[in-house]
Amino acid sequence: MRTSLGLAGLVYPLLAFFYLALARSPAVAGPLEANPSRTNLPPMAALPTPPSAVFRPAAYTPAGLRLTFTPLRGDRTKGFLDLVLIPMQADVIGKRVDVDTTKLRGLLSKFYSQLATQEVLNLADPQLPARQLYEILISPIAADLQRLGITTLLISTDTTLQAIPFAALTDGQRYFGEQYAFSLTPSLRLTPLQPPESRGRLRTLVAGASKFAEMVPLPLVPQELNQLRPGNPDLYLNSAFTPTLLLNAAADPDIKRVHLATHAEFLPGGPSQSKIHTGGRPITLAEFATLRQRRLGNPLDLFTISACRTALGDTQSELGFAGLALQAGARTAVGTLWYLDDVATSAFFVQFYRYLDLGLPKAEALQATRLAFATGTVHLQGDRVVGETGELLSGLTVDQRARILKGMKHPYYWAGITMLGSAW
Repeated sequence: MRTSLGLAGLVYPLLAFFYLALARSPAVAGPLEANPSRTNLPPMAALPTPPSAVFRPAAYTPAGLRLTFTPLRGDRTKGFLDLVLIPMQADVIGKRVDVDTTKLRGLLSKFYSQLATQEVLNLADPQLPARQLYEILISPIAADLQRLGITTLLISTDTTLQAIPFAALTDGQRYFGEQYAFSLTPSLRLTPLQPPESRGRLRTLVAGASKFAEMVPLPLVPQELNQLRPGNPDLYLNSAFTPTLLLNAAADPDIKRVHLATHAEFLPGGPSQSKIHTGGRPITLAEFATLRQRRLGNPLDLFTISACRTALGDTQSELGFAGLALQAGARTAVGTLWYLDDVATSAFFVQFYRYLDLGLPKAEALQATRLAFATGTVHLQGDRVVGETGELLSGLTVDQRARILKGMKHPYYWAGITMLGSAW
């Protein structure tokens, strides 16, 4: 507990500063707070504002959560998990749980298999891996989260735990990703805790590729990009999307968000083994690192990438895009832990950006999107995918419709899209 409690002493006053700043900021007074005169964006038709997209600062209660696993000396089959909850207006809470590592590995293996095969999950079954993992990782502080009214968590975990899709854990009634907005971070100390200057509609660079020489095509990318930013001049597709274009355009300090819809590979072996595919040659993580210097101390607020290609259960590859975001100096990154169906992925990010444009903080926008998928609010209607804010995709082919004909409620479709870095 020494490291965790020492970290709490550093993070607590910073979180307190953020909470007070957010609560007092006029930028969070309503669902459309961003100042259009500052963003230089073209006019956009008003979006419907459902109740879930209205941000209520008075109810917003963030906290930090640190999870640290320590194996026992001389017995690698045993260990313990330290959980440290760092609330805003209460004392730090620490819990310790004994862990059987053999059992934990078995639960994770079955959990990944159930997600990958979209197995029907009976949340009422106490033997469900998602429930047993919840008992280990969340249950020790679940009552404290409820008692303190926590709404948003910044979760810092060891690398041994970062590959876990926390959103799909369940208490037997609801999924964790439905109950809480959260973001993962490799380090609380390296995560920006100050609130962003503004929220709502911000100037966004959207780029992507739908055609590849040696990889499967992504036919919905053009529609995804157009839906994300109707009429946006900062949109580049296929041959217009090149490494030089990406680095030059993303270096513009007026660009606050970057969304890439393309294949990306994050593999073990460091930056040289990880790359983003453009409309020309791939761009490596090492090249992307130059973006931090190009932006001259003005970090991106958000970097998102859909269609990541990673291996389910591989910690080194799954969270590779976290390193990419850190390399680029972004406050927050969003990517996929596993390769998803392109219909679900495109619909997810369109809905996510709709919530962002309506003024929700980033983790809350992600939570609202997960909830919309888990409850069936996002669903197939004829040849369209519709959600809480209207049409998300249209003109789907017979094959595309067939892939989501049974709905997208299963956590396979939404639990793998993960946020790293700042939750706000």
